[in-house]
Formats: sequence, structure tokens, C-alpha cells
Amino acid sequence: MKKEDAGRCARSWVSAYAEKTPGLLGAYISGSYLTAPAGMEWPESSDVDIVLIFEKGAAPPKVGKLREQGALLEPTCMDEEAFTSLGHVLSTHYLAFALQAGAILFDPTGRLKALHQQIKAQYAHRQWVEARCESFYQQIARSVSSYDPTATALPQKVNGWAFTTAITCFPLLLANLENCTVRKRYTAARCVLETYGLGGFYPRLLSLLVPEPLGRDRLSAHMAELEKTFALACGASGPSSAYPFRRDISPEGASVAIAGSWELLSTPHPEDAVFWMLATFARCHIIFDMDCPALGQSRLPALWAFLNSLGIHQEEDFAPRLQAVANFIPQLRAIAASITASREQAAGRASPAF
Repeated sequence: MKKEDAGRCARSWVSAYAEKTPGLLGAYISGSYLTAPAGMEWPESSDVDIVLIFEKGAAPPKVGKLREQGALLEPTCMDEEAFTSLGHVLSTHYLAFALQAGAILFDPTGRLKALHQQIKAQYAHRQWVEARCESFYQQIARSVSSYDPTATALPQKVNGWAFTTAITCFPLLLANLENCTVRKRYTAARCVLETYGLGGFYPRLLSLLVPEPLGRDRLSAHMAELEKTFALACGASGPSSAYPFRRDISPEGASVAIAGSWELLSTPHPEDAVFWMLATFARCHIIFDMDCPALGQSRLPALWAFLNSLGIHQEEDFAPRLQAVANFIPQLRAIAASITASREQAAGRASPAF
């Protein structure tokens, strides 16, 4: 289906959902859909992210991925309080980017349209660009300083290390006014760096997660093991039904988790797939630990083999790798600032630095 068809599916689902859901105030599209070219074939490996805004206290639990007329949708429920402060919205990347784009699906009062116009007018101001970047520097610092090696099991350690490390892509995207895409963040960060003649910085960025090139063949072998792990996790049942990312590890989620990883592996830069492979491995093992620990133990060798390829040989290795990410912040901050300045110069209308 075309991108526009996927958008129509999202609108159709929201319209039907609104009729039967009290307290729904508005809905809009977020995520990678907003940057996809008009008329493109919408890939099976991509979902359409939908933000649902509810009256205070009325937001239901996570809906999870679902199919609507063939399109894969992922609704996220939020409380209206998150949108009451203009400054908060402008400094919060996942709110600001989508609202400046203005792909509104449901807006009975016109509040979203008015907010879109306010956000769009100020989105590129350096004050807010730097605020959005700063939020990620602070997030990295908090994650590293609060890391407790005794508090979590291996899957949570993997998940925490992977996501904290991969946050380093986001300030580069924000500096170029781009969306902080999840699965393709490394690909997007590399493209931004190359656009500004900073491609030499990418190996340093990637090395925090992938210390040495692994190549497509080696990564494909790990991917084959991840597919086996994923299939077993899909079949597990039990307390994991309450896990927020349970539907990502399901037959419906395979087009993103598995096909999406293979898609990245097929590019000239297969290491760009490593983050998403790690995230999927970790989520599968979190489910195993909740539902069937013995099965998880049987799949641990595959996870450890992948971690070994990334320079993690024991659980004690996570702490120094996380500290290396924190130590990287000054370099990251300087590169992001350089991109912001170059972008403003190219636009011929530098925003006030405040």
C-alpha cells in the first residue's frame, strides 16, 4: 500500500475508536510516517505511530500494535496535561516534531490545530533546538549515574545499555530538525553527519555500541539466532501479557522486529542493525524471565554470543561501557552545536541564541 493509504487506515481506525472511547480529545500521527515521501510504498516493516490525547485521568493502558485494513498501527495514549505548557511541548522532542508537522487525525475542538500553529512557528528557534538536545544529554547522564549492576537481570542490563548508548544519535537528528526515529536511528544519524561533511565522526559514534566492524555475514548468523529466540518468545504466555512491549514480540510485531532488522542488514552499512537486534533480543528475554525462565536459559548462549561480538563478555562489562557513553557527551554536544550552526547558516536566517 502507499503511504497515503496507510494514513487513511490510521484515520479510519481513530474515527471508529473515538466513537466508542470516552474522554478522547484528539489524535495525530507521529514517527517516521511524517518524513516518508508522498506516494512511496509503505513498508511492511514500518508501523504508523498514532498519539491519542485523553482528558486528565481517562487515558487507558497501552493499546499495542494492531492491524487496520492491512496497515500496522501503534497507538500511544497520553494525558492532556502533557500538552498544557507550550514550553514543555517545544522542549520535548517526541511532542514537538509531530505537532509541528501537524498530521492531525481527530480534533473536535480545534485545540490541536491551534497548538500545531504555535509549535510550527517556534520549532526551529535555537532555544528550543538546544533544549531538546539537552534533554538527551541529561537522560544519558541520569541513566549512567543511576546504573546499579545488582538491581537488574541480564536482559534489563542489555536493554539499558543499548538504549542509553543509542540515545547518542538523537542530538544529531534534533540539530538538523529531524525526527528521532527509533529503529533507523543510526542510519539517520550517519546521513546527517555526511550531509554536513562530518562523516568521520560516525565511526566514533557507532563504536560505543559496535567497537569493531562485524560485517553482514557475521551479523546475519546472529540474526538467524534472534529469529529462533523471537519465535519462541512469541509462543510464550503468562505474566508477560502485562509487559508494555509484549505486542512488539508477537506475530504482528515480526514485520518490525525481525523484517525490520533484516532490512537494515541488507544495506551497505549492516552494523546499523545492531541496536534494533539488541533491543529485540532483550525484550524476548524479558518475556522469557516472566513466563518461562528455563526456555530463556536455553537461549542465553545465542544472546551471549551476540554480546561477545560487541565486546561484552561478562555482566561487569556494562558499567565501563556506559561510562564511556557519558564521557562522550562533550564531543556529541560540540558536533550537534556545529550542525545547528551550519544548518542556520545554510538557511540564511540564523535564529537568536538566547
